Amino acid sequence: MLAATMTLLSGCAAGQEPTAEPPRTVSPLPTLTRPTTPPSEPTDAIKATELIVGTVNRGGSGPCYGLVTDDGVQYALYEAKGRALTIGIRIKADVSPSMLDIACGAGTLVEVETLMPVG
Repeated sequence: MLAATMTLLSGCAAGQEPTAEPPRTVSPLPTLTRPTTPPSEPTDAIKATELIVGTVNRGGSGPCYGLVTDDGVQYALYEAKGRALTIGIRIKADVSPSMLDIACGAGTLVEVETLMPVG
């Protein structure tokens, strides 16, 4: 290390000018400004919901249930909070497509947003 330093210094002493790097210019960071209008596009991932009405054919304390509509369409309902649902009761549920990788039984897997007994 000392030899390399001495060589570098001796090169300067022998009349060689060290090459200087040009000065760097630093751009100032951008300043964030407060928006003046609301965004034109949604900023949250809002799920589209669908209202389904039918009869519970897989009950229990949750979080998974089965529901068959009057048209014979089978749904696998998932409700994170869980509740006791009795087989044979009629319910209406506001549901959205599920992105979960769980097995809730036969039918189209949907997540329950709201659920109410009917009639």
